[in-house]
Amino acid sequence: MSNNEKFDSVFSCHTPPDCVVLHQFIHCVNACMRRCGYTRTGLAERMNEALKVHQIEVDEGKLNKWFAPSQPTAMPIHYLPALLWAVKSTEPADVLLAPLMYTAVNERALKLKEVSEYEVQIRKLQQEKESLLDDIKIDT
Repeated sequence: MSNNEKFDSVFSCHTPPDCVVLHQFIHCVNACMRRCGYTRTGLAERMNEALKVHQIEVDEGKLNKWFAPSQPTAMPIHYLPALLWAVKSTEPADVLLAPLMYTAVNERALKLKEVSEYEVQIRKLQQEKESLLDDIKIDT
């Protein structure tokens, strides 16, 4: 790998990343399912709710097939947002994005961080303003 290639975007690199992540993904989803506090039936209900379907798309049997390492059947990719919401975690998406050196970003947390940074700037500017006003006061 050349020096320039190390610093280029992973997308412009000639060497492809190792994207064999199925078993890691399945392991991660199963771990998230155990930690989230719902049964597989409850997770299926949450996924259906998130998918806004009138008929049942996801059930316990499908979850068992999709996330058993020995099964050849995989979950349809467009169900991923519903799965993440159901298990209350973006960890499975992070596993899928890891070969590209990306992670899922929590936009709300980023905005809250930005707000707090602005609050710090506002306080600093307020202090500077007060200091300037104190400097121009005339003693009487």
